[in-house]
Formats: sequence, structure tokens, C-alpha cells
Amino acid sequence: PVGATPEYLAGHYMIQSASSFLPVMALGAQEQEKVLDMCSSPGGKTTYIAACMKNTGVLFSNDANEQRLKATVGNVQRMGVRNCVVTNYDGRQYPTVNSGFDRVLLDAPCSGLGVISKDPSVRLQKDEGDIK
Repeated sequence: PVGATPEYLAGHYMIQSASSFLPVMALGAQEQEKVLDMCSSPGGKTTYIAACMKNTGVLFSNDANEQRLKATVGNVQRMGVRNCVVTNYDGRQYPTVNSGFDRVLLDAPCSGLGVISKDPSVRLQKDEGDIK
């Protein structure tokens, strides 16, 4: 599998769909900025933001779900990100913890509908409550 190659494990690339990298492109993070990725797990967007920032400035990678942060930490380490602080806060309380960001990415926890193109059975497993 492409996610088990030596190059992947060494952090030479990250597998992402357009729904993951397009919000980062729209964010337009620059070198030396202070950036917050509010709902960061599993870390694909965070690692792309760090690359856009050329590992400069400070990137805060936050997720309210502590269990999901394990994947974020793994991906941040694997990809060689050096400008990132991983945090575990409810986003509503984040302004009391840290503020003054140049940019904030809030790609809120997804409904899982973005994978329908890869797994059509997903549409049969979701109902209106999943997207409200």
C-alpha cells in the first residue's frame, strides 16, 4: 500500500484528498505567522500548513478530541514539522488560552460524506442527523 512505503514512513509525502488540501490553500499561511488549525486531527492539514510556512513562525494544531490527537502527533513527527504545538482544547475556550493569530483554519469535524467517492456505501449509512 502507498501508505506503507519507505518514502511515506520517512515523511516524504502525505496522502490527502482535495477536501483536505483546498482549505489550506485558501488559508494562505505565510512564513513567520502565528496560525491556528482549530480541528486538526489527524494532522494532514496541519502538516501542509507547516510546509506552506516553511517550518517558520508558530503553528498551533488543536483538537478537542484527545484520542484523535495521537494521529496528529504521529503525522507531525513523521513529516518533520518543527514549528508546531499540539493542543487539546474545546475551540470555544481557545481565546482564553491563546489569541492574536494571523490566521485560523476551522475546518470543523466532518460528517464523513467526503469519502462517498471512494466508498459509496457511506451514503447509505448517513442520515439527516449526521449533517446537522
